Amino acid sequence: MKKEMTPAELEVMRAVWKVIEEGNVANTRTVRKKVNERRAEKLYGQVIYSHIEHLQEKGYVEVRRTEEGKRYYVPLVKKVDYVENQARSWADFWEQGRVEYATMALGKKLTKEEKEGLRKYLDELD
Repeated sequence: MKKEMTPAELEVMRAVWKVIEEGNVANTRTVRKKVNERRAEKLYGQVIYSHIEHLQEKGYVEVRRTEEGKRYYVPLVKKVDYVENQARSWADFWEQGRVEYATMALGKKLTKEEKEGLRKYLDELD
């Protein structure tokens, strides 16, 4: 099992996943830009790269180089797998089944769109 990510590392990993989902190359510049979209206190590129190094040591990303020698980052863990594992861990921690935990996590106030999305998801499971 991989070592847990710190909150700061998770923030950077989330940005790596997001940058790639948007069809861009995950490098220090694009990841920093994505991280800083959600922060009041902006991070510098060196801080991002330091977190990337830790994520690489923990086995979450691989740092590769282009032919020109520029670094880019490749996730070694899929976002969906990470989120599923975290949800399962929290359900175990709270001693809840997955359905009970999901209900607890979602709360009782879902928007109409969220309810429709949940129904669609459940229908797809059949």
